[in-house]
Formats: sequence, structure tokens, C-alpha cells
Amino acid sequence: MPNYFMGQDGFVWFIGVVEDRNDPSKLGRVKVRCLGFHTEDKNQIPTETLPWAHVMHPVTDPSMQGMGSTPSFLVEGTWVVGFFRDAEHKQQPIIMGTLPGYPQTVSDKSKGFNDPNEVYPQKENSLSGHALNESDVNRLARNDTDQAHAIVKTKDDARTTGVPIANTTDDTTDSTNEEWTEQASTYAAVYPKNHVYETESGHIKEFDDTEGAERIHEYHKSGTFNEVDASGNKHTRIVGDNYEVIAGSDFVNVKGTANLTIDSNCNTYIKGNWNIQVDGTKTEVVTGAVTQTYKDKKTETVTGDVKETYSATFDQDVTGNITIDVTGTDSTINLQTGTKGAARLDDTAIGTDPSHINHGDQITSTINSSSSTVIIGD
Repeated sequence: MPNYFMGQDGFVWFIGVVEDRNDPSKLGRVKVRCLGFHTEDKNQIPTETLPWAHVMHPVTDPSMQGMGSTPSFLVEGTWVVGFFRDAEHKQQPIIMGTLPGYPQTVSDKSKGFNDPNEVYPQKENSLSGHALNESDVNRLARNDTDQAHAIVKTKDDARTTGVPIANTTDDTTDSTNEEWTEQASTYAAVYPKNHVYETESGHIKEFDDTEGAERIHEYHKSGTFNEVDASGNKHTRIVGDNYEVIAGSDFVNVKGTANLTIDSNCNTYIKGNWNIQVDGTKTEVVTGAVTQTYKDKKTETVTGDVKETYSATFDQDVTGNITIDVTGTDSTINLQTGTKGAARLDDTAIGTDPSHINHGDQITSTINSSSSTVIIGD
């Protein structure tokens, strides 16, 4: 009898099917039924009696203290290839890799070499459209015209169109806006250049090296995704809420035009100072009411001309003092309505002489003191 020592008692390899992946030790081990070593008859060798097989990881995966990609991603029904660490007893299998193929039938849990849960292979995967009698290679990697992956259409159907861009015209009768449309995916994979990773629930990662259509794509089963195309354009869609917390400073530099369209309300709360510098023109168009409240001083400095146009009533209430200094030599206040006007110092006033010294009731005089009340109009 040869000595039992790894590497000294021969190399015995196998091909088999995974029947259980619920490793009680949570090491990523699986139970494998091996062709030529185990029978198809589960009455003779039940799944429960199969030995646990370790899964070999690549050298880029340390498999140490949570580092790397763990656990191994094998499902019941996966065809694998490996070897027995104990060639004589064959109770310590090690899996080296998986074997894709063309599944012909769904699983039969009464037989060995099948998924006992009758989940894989599926007659048709509702998430991807993958079905029997087609290659196990992901549809996104193959890009066959008659077997398109379901998310290609799902993403295209969900595109947002006709998003209005802010209309900055001061013409209140002009309600038209320019629009933009969410870009379509540039997916145009050519086999075997697209490297795809898809999970059971439908999460997907793509690293597409197709010449002229290189992409990086990360897709969540909910429909949220981000995609970078061959030109470096980034496309992000979030179907739920978005939360972003930055513990440090945030620096954003947009070289082109920035368009922000919010279909609902926008609330901005700044606990510190807010500084805005505009080197060009600033235009604000508000179709509703505007309310501004300042709880401290307000200072406005305008070096150019100021024009204000009010199409309705204009009311100002000042509970303190008001001072208006006009240093120009050609200042005019023109009041076109009302029956009462404003008096200025040195204006000529016409009134009634209560003493009747003048032969008549009217006298003229010059205003030489200010009044505590000024009434303009009615």
C-alpha cells in the first residue's frame, strides 16, 4: 500500500455536480457528486453523505480574514472539475473550476447530478431571459441578436425624455423650454471581449473591451446603474433616493454648461456663509411669489444703472429711519397719478392768509423747513 501523502499517491481528478452549498462552517465549501465515484441513485448515496469540497481560489484572492472575494460562488447544479487531496480514500475533494455548457433539461431532485432544490438550470430566467438549450455564457457577453439580455430593453424603456432646461427669458408670455433626453446605452459587445459577472438576484458588472465600444457598467437589479462609455461619458440612473455625505470638503469643476431640473421642491440649508461669484450675467425668472427674510443687515452695492419695474402696487414699510441721498444733478421723481404731490425745500407754496392782511384769501411763500408727513398721490 502506497504511503498517504499529498503528491506522493498519485493525482486523481474528477468531474461532478454541486448538490449543496450551505456549508455549516461557512468556508464556501460545497458537496459534489463525482462522475465515476458516486452513483446517480440517491438512495445509495444521498446528498447528505457526500464529502464537503473546498473551492480553490485564484492567487489574486488571499482568502484570509475576509479579504478577497468570498464565499465561492457556486450554485446547486453547477458542473465542476477538481481532484482528491486524498487519492486513496477520496474524501477530501478540491474544486479547481467550473464547466459551462448547454443545459438541456430542468433539474430532477430525485436523481443525483441534479440540483436537489430544482432551481438550476431554469427553464427561463425571469431576470435575464436565459433559457435552456443555450450557452451558459452570459447573454451580455455573447450579444446574440436572437437572445438579448433582458436588461438591454429594460434600461432603454426606462429612459427619461423631454427634460426641460431652465428658460431664462424675461418674456412672461414665452413658456417654451429647451429639452434634453437621457442618453441611450452604447452597449455593442462583441464576443469574447465583454467580461460579465452576474449574481443570482440579477446584479451585474461588465468590463467591456469591445473595440470602439469599451464600457464599464454596474447594474443593480432594481434598475439603478452607472455606466461609462468609450468616450468617457458617465451615465447614472437612481430609481430610488440618493444620499451623499462628505466628511471633508467638496470640489466640483464643470467645464461646460450645468443644467439642473428639479420636478418637485428644492430646499437648501447653509449653516455657514454663502458666497456666490458670477463673472457674467445673472438672470432669475420666478413665476410664483417671492418671499425674502433677512434677520440681520442687508447691504447692496450697484456700480451700474438700476431699473425696477412694478406692474402692480408697491408697498414699503419702514419702522426705523430712512435716508436717501441723491448726489446727481438731474434727479427726477415723476408721479403721474393722484391728486396730492410731494413738497421740496424752496418750492413755492400757495395757501390761505388767515389774518386777511393781504387783500385776498391766497398767499404765496417758500418752503424752508421739512415736513414730518409727505403724501404722494391719494
